[in-house]
Amino acid sequence: MGVISWINNLFKIHLKKYEAELAEHYAHPEKLQADTLRQILRENAGTAIFKEHHLRSDASPATYAQRMPVRTYEEIQPYINRILAGENQVLTRQKVTALAKTAATTQKTSKYLPVTREHILSCQKGSWFTLTSLHLHRQDMQIFARKNMLIGGGSYGNYPGTNMELADISALMIRSIPLMLRTFYLPDVYTATLPNYEEKIRKIAKIAANEPSLTMLGGVPTWNLALYRQVLAEKNASHLLEVWPNLQAYVHGGVSFAPYREHYEALIPSSDFLYHEIYNASEGYFAVQDQLDKDDMILILNNGIYYEFIPFDELHRGGESAVPLEEVQTGILYAMVITNISGLYRYLLGDVVRFTSVHPYRIKIEGRTQEFINAFGEDLLLNNVQQALLATCADFEVKIKDYSIAPFYMKVNQKGRHQWFIEFAGALPPLATFTQALDETMQGCNSNYAQKRTNDFAITRLEIIPLPTGFFQQWLRDRGKVGGQAKVPKLANHRQFAEDILVRLKKQKQKQKFEQQNR
Repeated sequence: MGVISWINNLFKIHLKKYEAELAEHYAHPEKLQADTLRQILRENAGTAIFKEHHLRSDASPATYAQRMPVRTYEEIQPYINRILAGENQVLTRQKVTALAKTAATTQKTSKYLPVTREHILSCQKGSWFTLTSLHLHRQDMQIFARKNMLIGGGSYGNYPGTNMELADISALMIRSIPLMLRTFYLPDVYTATLPNYEEKIRKIAKIAANEPSLTMLGGVPTWNLALYRQVLAEKNASHLLEVWPNLQAYVHGGVSFAPYREHYEALIPSSDFLYHEIYNASEGYFAVQDQLDKDDMILILNNGIYYEFIPFDELHRGGESAVPLEEVQTGILYAMVITNISGLYRYLLGDVVRFTSVHPYRIKIEGRTQEFINAFGEDLLLNNVQQALLATCADFEVKIKDYSIAPFYMKVNQKGRHQWFIEFAGALPPLATFTQALDETMQGCNSNYAQKRTNDFAITRLEIIPLPTGFFQQWLRDRGKVGGQAKVPKLANHRQFAEDILVRLKKQKQKQKFEQQNR
């Protein structure tokens, strides 16, 4: 038996363990969650935060919820600052070895979340559940018989003044792949974790274009689309199966895949190709798609994460009454609250989910807890937009009545951008210079947007579409939105509003042209 066959057989044997654990998610999900909370409390009892809240390792779920408050990042940040200052056993007994860099929700600066060895192991476990579900869907998967390509985040060296590595969680995951398995992944660890995305994709494209046999692809749809476009150019090919005829699956997450599916289906014209969604973040590996014919995902309940859920409507009324997993209901929007093995306790994640099933517990991601655009991984939020718009309007001495922003999705041969529908109050500014200034100010207000805008690599400069006076007021009225609570949606992570606005705008222009011609 060759080495490759031997490793592939070991892989299949290893998956049997996760098949059995997946079965437990169907049969005894509540027990898995209870065991997980006990593990987290046991592992971290005696830490500073536990002493502050008078928590012991044997605390019940009810006692834990009563004594430990729900916290946002800003509220957990003082504890993280103590860790950065060199204090031990603040949030975890285990040493914090790295910081996961993730997008901030209300400010330009990034968030830094503590990462321990146990956290990496829990994320690895989530990855094995992904591979297990892929194998269950398709028994002929050749994950460890051929190469697989993953695009991860960046590694940024050590956090200043510490020996803690600062990196995106996906980069930390790639660096943790066992040596025996690294030979099955493309590219090499150094290239995969380069912090400059443009440089990374350019290098990966050259490597991948010369690899004749790939089985699985993985990564955020936006950046992968840019990579594949370069691979096709390198090989002068019309679709990816001309480059990699053995492709079997694409594992995606990070942003909604719906706008990109048709482009991927054109790139990979195969009826039995698998598109497999996962739900992972810096805070943990939460869910995987376990059914081929459904687009929901099963919550992973035994990999170091304990879940609670706040009804979304209650959250926006100022309530923070979280319910445990066994009390959730289908069809209700919930803000996720997580406790993880790495020291985040009752942490308000910022994601909004809806349960499609409670036997077992399956979810769909519905968005964020506030208005946002994340079509290209830019995490554009209302606060960023307001800062940039106010500053630019002040510079140009103009005022606006209202605005709405939507993504214009990238295609295989066309880059994406943001479309800003703005109703100005009074004379229009010089649109070309105003647009350039607004785009540059936006980059200063949102580091993720700036990264994606680097050299127009992922998305191009924003586009402003000026609207006639009174447009939004009439638009709201036509949609039955009248009164003090009627508001123009500022940010939408879809194009429903944008397409409706464009149709109405076109009709108005056609009507004006007809009237002018018949005067």
